Amino acid sequence: MPQAILFDLDETLTDRTHSICQYAERLRDDFADHLGSTDVSTVAEALLHADVRGYRPREEIWRDFSQRLPWRTVPHVSHLCRHWETGFPQAIAARPGLEETFSVLHAEGMRLGIVTNGEVLFQAPKITHLAIDRYLSTVVISEAVQVQKPDPRIFAHALAKIGCRAADTWFVGDDPINDVLGAAAVGMRAIWLPGGRPWPTDRPEPQWQIAALRELIDLLHNEQKHAT
Repeated sequence: MPQAILFDLDETLTDRTHSICQYAERLRDDFADHLGSTDVSTVAEALLHADVRGYRPREEIWRDFSQRLPWRTVPHVSHLCRHWETGFPQAIAARPGLEETFSVLHAEGMRLGIVTNGEVLFQAPKITHLAIDRYLSTVVISEAVQVQKPDPRIFAHALAKIGCRAADTWFVGDDPINDVLGAAAVGMRAIWLPGGRPWPTDRPEPQWQIAALRELIDLLHNEQKHAT
Protein backbone atom coordinates (compact mmCIF):
# COMPACT_ATOMS: atom_id res chain seq x y z
CA MET A 1 0.00 0.00 0.00
CA PRO A 2 1.37 3.43 -0.86
CA GLN A 3 1.60 6.06 1.83
CA ALA A 4 2.28 8.90 -0.59
CA ILE A 5 1.80 9.79 -4.25
CA LEU A 6 4.03 12.33 -5.96
CA PHE A 7 3.13 13.99 -9.26
CA ASP A 8 4.83 15.85 -12.05
CA LEU A 9 3.08 19.16 -12.84
CA ASP A 10 3.10 20.10 -16.53
CA GLU A 11 1.14 17.75 -18.83
CA THR A 12 0.41 15.54 -15.81
CA LEU A 13 -1.82 17.74 -13.67
CA THR A 14 -2.31 20.32 -16.43
CA ASP A 15 -3.71 20.25 -19.95
CA ARG A 16 -1.16 22.20 -21.96
CA THR A 17 -3.20 22.49 -25.16
CA HIS A 18 -6.23 23.87 -23.31
CA SER A 19 -3.98 26.17 -21.27
CA ILE A 20 -2.37 27.64 -24.37
CA CYS A 21 -5.75 28.21 -26.00
CA GLN A 22 -6.90 30.09 -22.89
CA TYR A 23 -3.66 32.09 -22.79
CA ALA A 24 -4.08 32.99 -26.47
CA GLU A 25 -7.20 34.99 -25.56
CA ARG A 26 -5.26 37.12 -23.10
CA LEU A 27 -2.36 37.62 -25.51
CA ARG A 28 -4.75 38.61 -28.29
CA ASP A 29 -6.39 41.21 -26.05
CA ASP A 30 -3.17 42.61 -24.60
CA PHE A 31 -1.46 42.89 -28.01
CA ALA A 32 -4.56 43.99 -29.95
CA ASP A 33 -2.82 47.10 -31.29
CA HIS A 34 -0.07 44.92 -32.73
CA LEU A 35 -2.33 42.16 -34.04
CA GLY A 36 -5.08 44.14 -35.69
CA SER A 37 -7.96 41.89 -36.75
CA THR A 38 -6.14 38.59 -36.14
CA ASP A 39 -8.54 36.23 -34.35
CA VAL A 40 -7.89 34.18 -31.23
CA SER A 41 -7.90 30.83 -33.03
CA THR A 42 -5.08 32.00 -35.31
CA VAL A 43 -3.05 33.15 -32.30
CA ALA A 44 -3.67 29.84 -30.51
CA GLU A 45 -2.66 27.81 -33.56
CA ALA A 46 0.58 29.78 -33.93
CA LEU A 47 1.35 29.31 -30.24
CA LEU A 48 0.74 25.57 -30.36
CA HIS A 49 3.01 25.16 -33.38
CA ALA A 50 5.80 27.22 -31.84
CA ASP A 51 5.53 25.71 -28.36
CA VAL A 52 6.24 22.05 -29.26
CA ARG A 53 4.65 20.96 -25.96
CA GLY A 54 7.07 23.16 -24.01
CA TYR A 55 10.22 21.35 -25.10
CA ARG A 56 11.98 24.34 -26.63
CA PRO A 57 13.92 27.25 -25.08
CA ARG A 58 11.53 30.08 -24.32
CA GLU A 59 13.14 32.71 -26.55
CA GLU A 60 13.21 30.22 -29.43
CA ILE A 61 9.47 29.67 -28.99
CA TRP A 62 8.75 33.38 -29.15
CA ARG A 63 11.01 34.06 -32.11
CA ASP A 64 9.17 31.31 -33.98
CA PHE A 65 5.76 32.55 -32.81
CA SER A 66 6.51 36.14 -33.82
CA GLN A 67 7.08 34.98 -37.41
CA ARG A 68 3.79 33.08 -37.69
CA LEU A 69 1.30 35.96 -37.42
CA PRO A 70 0.37 38.90 -39.67
CA TRP A 71 1.41 41.59 -37.17
CA ARG A 72 0.85 45.26 -37.77
CA THR A 73 4.00 45.79 -35.73
CA VAL A 74 6.00 42.90 -34.28
CA PRO A 75 6.62 43.17 -30.52
CA HIS A 76 10.13 42.58 -29.24
CA VAL A 77 10.74 38.96 -28.26
CA SER A 78 11.54 40.07 -24.70
CA HIS A 79 8.07 41.66 -24.38
CA LEU A 80 6.41 38.43 -25.49
CA CYS A 81 8.54 36.42 -23.05
CA ARG A 82 7.61 38.67 -20.12
CA HIS A 83 3.93 38.46 -21.03
CA TRP A 84 4.13 34.64 -21.10
CA GLU A 85 5.91 34.48 -17.75
CA THR A 86 3.17 36.44 -16.00
CA GLY A 87 0.14 35.49 -18.09
CA PHE A 88 0.48 31.79 -18.81
CA PRO A 89 0.37 30.56 -15.18
CA GLN A 90 -2.93 32.43 -14.78
CA ALA A 91 -4.36 30.65 -17.82
CA ILE A 92 -3.39 27.15 -16.74
CA ALA A 93 -6.05 24.47 -17.18
CA ALA A 94 -6.29 21.29 -15.12
CA ARG A 95 -6.25 17.80 -16.54
CA PRO A 96 -9.77 16.35 -16.41
CA GLY A 97 -10.48 14.74 -13.06
CA LEU A 98 -7.77 16.55 -11.09
CA GLU A 99 -9.97 17.93 -8.31
CA GLU A 100 -11.94 14.68 -7.89
CA THR A 101 -8.79 12.54 -7.88
CA PHE A 102 -6.94 14.65 -5.34
CA SER A 103 -10.00 14.92 -3.12
CA VAL A 104 -10.49 11.15 -3.01
CA LEU A 105 -6.80 10.33 -2.57
CA HIS A 106 -6.47 12.89 0.21
CA ALA A 107 -9.57 11.50 1.95
CA GLU A 108 -8.01 8.03 1.72
CA GLY A 109 -5.06 9.31 3.75
CA MET A 110 -2.55 9.63 0.93
CA ARG A 111 0.17 12.24 1.31
CA LEU A 112 0.30 14.10 -2.00
CA GLY A 113 3.08 16.16 -3.49
CA ILE A 114 4.47 17.70 -6.68
CA VAL A 115 7.98 17.42 -8.12
CA THR A 116 8.48 19.67 -11.12
CA ASN A 117 11.31 21.04 -13.20
CA GLY A 118 11.24 24.77 -13.80
CA GLU A 119 11.49 28.18 -12.22
CA VAL A 120 9.79 28.93 -8.91
CA LEU A 121 8.17 32.16 -10.09
CA PHE A 122 6.70 30.35 -13.11
CA GLN A 123 5.68 27.02 -11.58
CA ALA A 124 4.38 28.06 -8.16
CA PRO A 125 1.60 30.34 -9.57
CA LYS A 126 0.35 27.43 -11.71
CA ILE A 127 -0.17 25.32 -8.60
CA THR A 128 -1.94 28.20 -6.88
CA HIS A 129 -4.17 28.72 -9.92
CA LEU A 130 -5.10 25.03 -9.93
CA ALA A 131 -6.39 25.51 -6.34
CA ILE A 132 -4.94 22.23 -5.06
CA ASP A 133 -2.64 23.61 -2.34
CA ARG A 134 -4.88 22.25 0.42
CA TYR A 135 -4.23 18.68 -0.71
CA LEU A 136 -0.43 18.96 -0.93
CA SER A 137 2.06 17.89 1.70
CA THR A 138 5.06 19.05 -0.33
CA VAL A 139 6.04 20.88 -3.51
CA VAL A 140 9.56 20.55 -4.92
CA ILE A 141 10.55 22.87 -7.79
CA SER A 142 13.91 22.19 -9.42
CA GLU A 143 15.15 25.78 -9.35
CA ALA A 144 14.69 25.89 -5.57
CA VAL A 145 16.76 22.76 -4.96
CA GLN A 146 19.23 23.29 -7.83
CA VAL A 147 18.72 19.84 -9.32
CA GLN A 148 16.35 18.63 -12.05
CA LYS A 149 14.54 15.42 -12.86
CA PRO A 150 15.62 12.75 -13.69
CA ASP A 151 18.50 13.30 -11.25
CA PRO A 152 17.87 10.95 -8.29
CA ARG A 153 18.64 13.73 -5.83
CA ILE A 154 15.44 15.65 -6.58
CA PHE A 155 13.34 12.54 -5.93
CA ALA A 156 15.28 11.84 -2.72
CA HIS A 157 14.65 15.41 -1.61
CA ALA A 158 10.90 15.05 -2.22
CA LEU A 159 10.75 11.74 -0.37
CA ALA A 160 12.54 13.27 2.62
CA LYS A 161 10.13 16.22 2.65
CA ILE A 162 7.04 14.05 2.44
CA GLY A 163 8.43 11.59 4.98
CA CYS A 164 8.08 8.34 3.03
CA ARG A 165 10.35 5.62 1.71
CA ALA A 166 10.57 5.19 -2.05
CA ALA A 167 9.04 1.71 -1.71
CA ASP A 168 5.94 3.25 -0.11
CA THR A 169 5.52 5.99 -2.72
CA TRP A 170 4.02 6.18 -6.20
CA PHE A 171 5.12 8.71 -8.80
CA VAL A 172 2.87 9.83 -11.65
CA GLY A 173 4.20 11.70 -14.66
CA ASP A 174 3.96 12.17 -18.42
CA ASP A 175 7.65 12.31 -19.37
CA PRO A 176 9.08 8.83 -19.96
CA ILE A 177 12.64 9.77 -19.01
CA ASN A 178 12.33 12.57 -16.46
CA ASP A 179 9.33 11.17 -14.61
CA VAL A 180 8.82 7.45 -15.14
CA LEU A 181 12.34 6.12 -15.53
CA GLY A 182 13.71 8.73 -13.12
CA ALA A 183 11.28 7.77 -10.36
CA ALA A 184 11.64 4.04 -10.98
CA ALA A 185 15.42 4.34 -10.66
CA VAL A 186 15.08 5.41 -7.02
CA GLY A 187 12.61 2.64 -6.17
CA MET A 188 9.22 4.30 -6.48
CA ARG A 189 6.34 2.73 -8.38
CA ALA A 190 6.40 4.89 -11.49
CA ILE A 191 3.09 5.34 -13.32
CA TRP A 192 3.04 6.75 -16.83
CA LEU A 193 0.23 9.15 -17.74
CA PRO A 194 0.84 9.85 -21.45
CA GLY A 195 1.04 13.51 -22.38
CA GLY A 196 3.23 15.30 -24.86
CA ARG A 197 5.96 12.71 -25.46
CA PRO A 198 5.66 9.15 -26.78
CA TRP A 199 7.28 6.26 -24.98
CA PRO A 200 10.82 5.73 -26.39
CA THR A 201 11.02 2.66 -28.61
CA ASP A 202 14.42 1.66 -27.19
CA ARG A 203 13.04 1.28 -23.65
CA PRO A 204 10.85 -1.54 -22.24
CA GLU A 205 7.16 -0.67 -21.98
CA PRO A 206 6.22 0.86 -18.61
CA GLN A 207 4.89 -1.60 -16.04
CA TRP A 208 2.24 0.86 -14.87
CA GLN A 209 0.21 3.12 -17.14
CA ILE A 210 -3.05 5.08 -16.84
CA ALA A 211 -5.03 7.03 -19.41
CA ALA A 212 -6.62 9.51 -16.98
CA LEU A 213 -5.97 10.81 -13.47
CA ARG A 214 -9.17 9.23 -12.15
CA GLU A 215 -7.71 5.78 -12.80
CA LEU A 216 -5.41 6.31 -9.82
CA ILE A 217 -8.43 5.92 -7.56
CA ASP A 218 -9.11 2.46 -8.99
CA LEU A 219 -5.43 1.52 -8.70
CA LEU A 220 -5.42 2.52 -5.05
CA HIS A 221 -8.64 0.66 -4.29
CA ASN A 222 -7.26 -2.47 -5.97
CA GLU A 223 -4.15 -2.24 -3.82
CA GLN A 224 -6.33 -1.93 -0.73
CA LYS A 225 -8.28 -5.07 -1.69
CA HIS A 226 -5.10 -7.07 -2.22
CA ALA A 227 -3.69 -5.83 1.07
CA THR A 228 -6.67 -7.22 2.97
